[in-house]
Amino acid sequence: MSAAGVYVHIPFCRSKCRYCDFISVCGNEDLQRRYIDALIKEINTGRKIFDGDVDTLYIGGGTPSCLFGGAVRMIADAVRDTFSCSFREFTVECNPDTFDKEKALELKAAGVSRISLGVQSFDDGVLKEIGRRHDSRTAKAAVKIAVDSGFDVSADLMLGLKGQTERDIDDFVSFMSDNGVEHISAYMLKVEEGTPLAADVKNGLILPSDDDVAKLYDHACKTLRKARFERYETSNFCKNGKRCIHNMKYWTMCDYLAFGVAAHGKTGKRRYFNVSDIGEYITSIENNTHVYKTEEDMTTDDEISEYIMLGLRLDDGLDVAELETHFGIKFKDKFGQGLKKAAPYVGYDGKSLKIKPEYALVANSVINMFI
Repeated sequence: MSAAGVYVHIPFCRSKCRYCDFISVCGNEDLQRRYIDALIKEINTGRKIFDGDVDTLYIGGGTPSCLFGGAVRMIADAVRDTFSCSFREFTVECNPDTFDKEKALELKAAGVSRISLGVQSFDDGVLKEIGRRHDSRTAKAAVKIAVDSGFDVSADLMLGLKGQTERDIDDFVSFMSDNGVEHISAYMLKVEEGTPLAADVKNGLILPSDDDVAKLYDHACKTLRKARFERYETSNFCKNGKRCIHNMKYWTMCDYLAFGVAAHGKTGKRRYFNVSDIGEYITSIENNTHVYKTEEDMTTDDEISEYIMLGLRLDDGLDVAELETHFGIKFKDKFGQGLKKAAPYVGYDGKSLKIKPEYALVANSVINMFI
């Protein structure tokens, strides 16, 4: 059995970005400490749901780097004390305005090996427009500190922002490549209902059209490829084989344990979803009651559908032979009709099925032809 990954959700930020619909609040240190105590208590029960090995830890958010000093080590120690751990990768998400030399030393001492920086853009006007607290100077300084401190570094690039140009993308990729960053996640901006950005759009804010965003994505892919970043998943690019080991567990349907408010985990066929209210999460654990909002067992058809959906997001494609062996099916017998419909958009050699690069942005439509 493959080793599992552990995801821990930190729901705290210094301020809320205008596009963000994640579960996060601007919590004070007292609330943070109550939350971390509850989180550790939840982690300590982890052996009840999983007794195998763990080889990745990913602390995301929110903004984990805004936690009080020592919190990340407390979380990591709880995971190490609960599970049989030998971390191949230990990632913490950080925002540039909460990452400096002191924070780098703290995270290094906690055993962190990889930093994911929420940079998004180097255009100060764009950053201000979407509510980011940092500017380009702060972001570039954070990148250099992270690399110089010996971390593997991933940087987020957001596409589809107001006023964004191809030159902005070129400058972003060039700086990252020249300064030792070996992983870039390039995400399309999504307007989520209930966010300030959604209200801005209703009030007349004009964002780039879908066609313009597609052109920016295509340009980003070409620019990244020239800089020797390989695309290995629709939104993820790396140099020197530096794929995110933890995220690959999601995309290849390995087990992953999840702790914290609104966290989603999977062990075998079982999926679970924690409650999404921070107060309810804390009090439930303090009162030794259930924190799961939902638990469900996937059917075999659910598993097959998810296996196909995730596999087709990877540039390696769907391993058809593995699918047939794992589920005891014949791919052509079960999905022959879908294969016929999708033929113009995929490459299929009998062993693997891949969406052609030029159709990456309509991957969901292609996937639906099968599932």
